[in-house]
Amino acid sequence: MKNFILTLALVLSIIELKAQVTVNKPVGLEGLIHGRIAQRKHPDTKIQGYTILIFRGDSRTAAEAQKNLFDAAYNNYSEVVWEEPNFKVYVGLFKTKLDCIGLFNEIKDKYQTAIIISQKIPYPPL
Repeated sequence: MKNFILTLALVLSIIELKAQVTVNKPVGLEGLIHGRIAQRKHPDTKIQGYTILIFRGDSRTAAEAQKNLFDAAYNNYSEVVWEEPNFKVYVGLFKTKLDCIGLFNEIKDKYQTAIIISQKIPYPPL
């Protein structure tokens, strides 16, 4: 039995099996890879995108409260920014306006003063 197994292993190692593997990349993958490489090399780099302004006022506590209410209700990016003379609460990071409109339609009844802003944004998280 051992001789048969050894012979079989020897024969299989002598026979060269050739296989061909084809890898199909989705459209746009190269651009995504290059963008992520650029982000890792230069983490402070910003891209043109869209965000939603849901609050603007002179009170930091009111701005933080609005951010916390948003974070509790939605699973999305949000931040409080001081832009003289007001604190502003921005939500969402979107590359296209169409993606931004989806979140805007969800929150427009709760935040009547919400507006879509086109500005330089950090790379959205994966």
